[in-house]
Amino acid sequence: KEIEDANMPIFLSGFSLGASVVLKALGEMGEEARSTYNIHGAAVTGAPWDQERNIKCVDAAGFNREVYSANLIRTIKAKGQYQLDRFCNGDVNTTKFDYKRLMKATTIEEIDDAYIAPVYGFENNVDYWRRNSCIYFLDSIAIPTLVVNAADDPFFDPDFFPWDKGCDYEGNGNTGTLPIKLVQTDHGGHLGYMFHEEDSIDVSIENRSSWMPTELARFLSHVQESENEMKLT
Repeated sequence: KEIEDANMPIFLSGFSLGASVVLKALGEMGEEARSTYNIHGAAVTGAPWDQERNIKCVDAAGFNREVYSANLIRTIKAKGQYQLDRFCNGDVNTTKFDYKRLMKATTIEEIDDAYIAPVYGFENNVDYWRRNSCIYFLDSIAIPTLVVNAADDPFFDPDFFPWDKGCDYEGNGNTGTLPIKLVQTDHGGHLGYMFHEEDSIDVSIENRSSWMPTELARFLSHVQESENEMKLT
């Protein structure tokens, strides 16, 4: 539905998988993000560029598997059991998803293949990753967008960062043409720096924000202020 009040710009933000959803949606909308939906800008953090590349990191032995993956797998198995009982009459041989493989799964990779992919209509886990990873949609983004990731994010492939998609890119005879500002901090983990306070902010403890929300909001404010200045010229 077209936005009727063009004086009320919309700005999007997202974190982790939410960041991927925002970037994918913007790529799918292209120029209609602005013309039809009145979206003027976006700022996200912890964007998992390519899930096919990242899956080995997510399932890596140690903290990732023992803490993150184990808890997520436990939650998804419970949802799978609920869906089997609620929608499949408790039939463990249902064709809706592979219940037996789901219950035996010990990695997110196995969960995606046995449960997530079939439930949401994908051929397999690779098909699911390739059709949903935001890296494949960046080329169609048409509004100012900021992406901030950390180089030491334990869930992402440390050897991959799509610098060539950024507006500052210069290499191989090409310069950045997409309205995407890419930032990679040395540290921060997976959304960890959301709790790092900006020491220079002179506000009360109750009203103090952490660095990441402040940085994302600063970018969106810059986009809006730039648009307002252009209207005056």
